[in-house]
Amino acid sequence: MSAPCLRSAALLGGLLGLLILLYAGIFAHRAVLGVDIMEARNLITAREMIETGHWFLPTLHGEPRLAKPPLPTWLTAGAMLLGNAGLDTDLTVNRIPSALAGLLLAVSLFGLTRFWTKSTTAALWSTAFLTTSYMFVFMARRNSWDIYCHAFMLAAIWGVAVIVESPTPRRKLAVGTGLLLGLSGLSKGPVSYYALLLPFAIALLATGARAGIRSHLRDLGLALGIGVALSSVWSMVAWMAMPHDFSRMLTTEQGAWFTEHTKPFWFYLQFPLMTGIWSLVACAALWPRHARSRVEPLLPYWRPVIWCIGSVLLLMLVPEKKDRYLLPALIPLCQLMGVYLTGLLRDPEKGGRLGRALILANSVIFGIVCISIPISLFWLWTRFPALDGIELTGVGMTTVLAALLLYYLCRSQHLLGLFVAKFSILGLCCLALPAIVQPFVGNMSAPLTEIRSFTSGGPVLCDSSLKFQDSWIIGSKPLAQNDYANIELPDKIYFASRRENPILPESLREYAPQARMDVHNFSGKKLYFIALDRRITQ
Repeated sequence: MSAPCLRSAALLGGLLGLLILLYAGIFAHRAVLGVDIMEARNLITAREMIETGHWFLPTLHGEPRLAKPPLPTWLTAGAMLLGNAGLDTDLTVNRIPSALAGLLLAVSLFGLTRFWTKSTTAALWSTAFLTTSYMFVFMARRNSWDIYCHAFMLAAIWGVAVIVESPTPRRKLAVGTGLLLGLSGLSKGPVSYYALLLPFAIALLATGARAGIRSHLRDLGLALGIGVALSSVWSMVAWMAMPHDFSRMLTTEQGAWFTEHTKPFWFYLQFPLMTGIWSLVACAALWPRHARSRVEPLLPYWRPVIWCIGSVLLLMLVPEKKDRYLLPALIPLCQLMGVYLTGLLRDPEKGGRLGRALILANSVIFGIVCISIPISLFWLWTRFPALDGIELTGVGMTTVLAALLLYYLCRSQHLLGLFVAKFSILGLCCLALPAIVQPFVGNMSAPLTEIRSFTSGGPVLCDSSLKFQDSWIIGSKPLAQNDYANIELPDKIYFASRRENPILPESLREYAPQARMDVHNFSGKKLYFIALDRRITQ
């Protein structure tokens, strides 16, 4: 077979492998992860949209929900209507929109990297790093707002890059780019403009794109104008329809930036760790003296570096800090890692001692992970004897063989095979492990229908052990003690708790337990429900 045919076959195999990684990372077993507070807010709001018909001015537990634009909630409610007859009890269906947003983010990174480097190989590696990064996998598997705004923004940035390097005006592309900017704004306001678009613009200006920007100012201005206008439509209508609630929301949100989840500026210096097991590769790619010569044949080295570091620095300026806010910095970092690895594969000898040490250390980490998997599963088996011994044996043998394969590839210094093996291991882990563990570590697809049927005869009361996300599982907002202390309760009520033996408050002493149901919630913990009837007094 000729060399061009071999290259074509290799690229086709790489594309197929990337598709498998994408399926394993964000589409397979979507119901495994527990529902956090942000996702619960989105799911509850989507359910209330369907129930009340308040699509433009959404509510959360009956109160106006104006803190976030409604596009992700619209998409979630649409998935519920199309995939589960308007019900929110199927977590796999509920998370389809976020998985598609993750796919858009991955495709946009592939397209942008391919456009800049003219290398399909670099685009494949960059997207593979993103697809197997810790932060991306968790964000694409949960249905919160961040994955949407950054996915639409990265697609818009791809359009901006094409416009800047085009020899002729690109008016139609500018309009499409503006629409994508607007969809990003309708997903989470100006967040992605600040954390992703602004550092990208700085990186372009700093790396030789000024002439292209000046020659396409009209197209870029048109795109930005459309984006800002579309982003502002919902906010303006919400402000005019509910001025008091909207103003109160703005005050609350601005205060939260300085009072909630505040951390020191150096908290975000952990951003390479968001790649997960690729952290060492990320650190090496960010080392100019080592990585620049491997990157620059394909891409100006400082472009993704300034983009990444600029995003981190801008995020540092905001007192409120969370791990998931680092997703914008992860995107150019994965691009940099992919181009860096492409350079290493073209000439492995250029990696030098640092490159060889890096590859060895990263492979050792992979080997440790492979060995720890059967140990972890054995620990689970001691707690859950129902785990199939055949499945555990198969996983144990597979991981041992994977560790031996990594050892052989390291000894033979087969760099391409080594990284292909690593990505394959990560893909298999995403496919196999959730399927094995899910039915036993608390069925994450909790019997929502059963819970809501059990508690349908009256209001649900709760103690302080419940979390906000439990209200989505229950299907309504449970009443805390302050809520029901001064109201007339019906003869039949229900009490929910995360405590196995909850203590009923004194105000409920006239009620007697009649039935009890214990179920796993979506975090693998248990929820306890007690049906109470008012005692009949003489």
